[in-house]
Amino acid sequence: MPLAGFSIEDLCRVANVSRPIVYDHFGSKDGIFLACLRRIRDEYDQLLIAAAVNAPDMTSAITQGADAYFAIAERDPQRWSLVYGGATGVTGPLAEQLFELRVATIDRIADIARRFAPGAKPQALDAFAHFISGAGEQLGRWWLHHPTVPRRRVVAHFVTFTSGALATLSAPERGSVR
Repeated sequence: MPLAGFSIEDLCRVANVSRPIVYDHFGSKDGIFLACLRRIRDEYDQLLIAAAVNAPDMTSAITQGADAYFAIAERDPQRWSLVYGGATGVTGPLAEQLFELRVATIDRIADIARRFAPGAKPQALDAFAHFISGAGEQLGRWWLHHPTVPRRRVVAHFVTFTSGALATLSAPERGSVR
């Protein structure tokens, strides 16, 4: 369970509310977890989108977005892990809702990519956005285990590694993956 070691009583005590109020508002411990995660993820998405949305080209958008993304991980690695580290052992409706949150972020990445690759087919944009998201999450996990690597170097790795995908998406004959 995502909130192991945290009880509803703990929340009630900190928030100075009764247990029925918590359950009326969130429904369950999973509901609390999901509400917290949704709030944090929305905050992070806004930072990432703001960093990339006005970039003059796709490489700049990826670089600026990656810098903002890894700055979040650097500033608060535990919070980053909660949002992007992947909740393990979660199944059922909660897993589906967590997946939907992730897809919303991926859709925002695809929207930015569409601006720079207007001729790309929707399937190619979707695949590219999933690739960028997954690569960022995995590189972030790697960085948590290699904290002496400076953020600028992690961003450079990300841009280098994703440049092939970017070239494929941007090339008219390739961006139209069948």
